[in-house]
Amino acid sequence: MILHKIEQIVYAWLPLFDSTRQGRQNALSEVQAEYAQGQYYEKLALEHHQTFERLHAYQPTSENNPAIQDKRNAVWNFLSAALKGHRDSQYKLGLCYLNGELGLDKNYTHAQEWLEKAAKQGHPEAIKTLMYSYSQIAF
Repeated sequence: MILHKIEQIVYAWLPLFDSTRQGRQNALSEVQAEYAQGQYYEKLALEHHQTFERLHAYQPTSENNPAIQDKRNAVWNFLSAALKGHRDSQYKLGLCYLNGELGLDKNYTHAQEWLEKAAKQGHPEAIKTLMYSYSQIAF
């Protein structure tokens, strides 16, 4: 009798959990797409930077440099995904701040913050990077 009541309750609540799970899956897909887009812009920035440097060797800081826009787009996409809890994006932002990449200035406080967030989610490279940084007293 009690088992039957429990089954009724579970089946009554099950559709709610399925819709919540579907919502989480949609959000996860969105975050993964933002991370992939960030990787795409990062690759473009590198390609544009190399091409631009070859063509405009005497004007490396020209405003016409498409690599600057690509870096900005990469950082924006990584940040958007990282704020939603995507651990690879958090790790990537941590590295960017640690090494001054993608147009970001070196900022050890921000680097530590993002690397710790990724490490708390079990990102192995973030854990290694934090351990190494702590051993070098970068933070």
